[in-house]
Amino acid sequence: MKIHEMLLSHLGIGNSMTSMEKASFEIALKSKKQIAVGTYEFVFEKPKDFHFNAGQHVRMTLLSPPETDSKGNSRFLTLANTPQDKDLVVAMRMTDSAFKRVLGKMQIGEKVLIQILLHSPHGSFVIHDDPSIPAVFLVGGIGIVPAFSMIKDTIERKLPHKIFLFYSNRRPEDASYLEELQNLAKHNSNFKLIATMTEPEKSTKSWQGETGFINQAMLNKYLDDLKSPVYYIAGLTDMVNAMKTLLKDVGIDEDNIRSEDFSGLKMGLISLTNNQGSKSHFAFAVTGLMIILGIIAHTGVAVSLLNAISIQNLSYFTILLIFVIVMFKLFVIFKFKHHLGRKK
Repeated sequence: MKIHEMLLSHLGIGNSMTSMEKASFEIALKSKKQIAVGTYEFVFEKPKDFHFNAGQHVRMTLLSPPETDSKGNSRFLTLANTPQDKDLVVAMRMTDSAFKRVLGKMQIGEKVLIQILLHSPHGSFVIHDDPSIPAVFLVGGIGIVPAFSMIKDTIERKLPHKIFLFYSNRRPEDASYLEELQNLAKHNSNFKLIATMTEPEKSTKSWQGETGFINQAMLNKYLDDLKSPVYYIAGLTDMVNAMKTLLKDVGIDEDNIRSEDFSGLKMGLISLTNNQGSKSHFAFAVTGLMIILGIIAHTGVAVSLLNAISIQNLSYFTILLIFVIVMFKLFVIFKFKHHLGRKK
């Protein structure tokens, strides 16, 4: 093991560095289509050595885009396909940003860069292992993407989990993958779809399903036991927070709640993944400097102690210096752990 790896390991930050290892691929656009009002699906070629878990996201970066803005040329996007599919699929609402304008105008065959974390930090948003525990998805709008991937994957692998999807949209025409989900529910008894519309009166289509927001009464109507399932929440921030509050009020254990916030999905990780190498070098350099300063300080203390012993007296200055050095070491260890990702 290298010296700086030993030092980082001693400080307890080695695992955080390793967890940010990523794989990069340039992939070509194969097709694109509108799947709901204001929402488009983009299909890309799947690299031979590309592996992921259903519900996982990738970082997509435009290559030499003709325009950009303050939001940058990268986005974290959840894959809508399953690991078994031959292509990679992303879906998004086409808001007015340079990234989405460029992507919307992209021609078949043009490429983007995707990066995926080899050790995903959001591993909790994958289907749980115990099939005796039901999975309940509480989803709003574009938050359907990870749920769609996970539900399809569970069905394709013939896992015995019972799955309930509460899927909220304003109108049927706003609901991405609604028809595909209805077909999945029709042919799979372990999957129950509860689609609800909050403004069905504004739709040009007739709607015979549930209406209104997802609430406790709706959960009670379809779930025999609210306490036993694992809950997966996905959507925009307001929706995610509302569902968390609902489950908290019902008394659901926090360990049984997983969430994915689509308001700037994982954008906080962009700077982390971009700067991971520089952080590593910075940590090594600063650690080395701390060692040098520590040696100097400890040498000074040793000399001072020898002098003190020789005169049978410890000065106040010596005691104060020892205290300052001990506190300084504790501070350095704390700061390294805080800034280099010790907190999960």
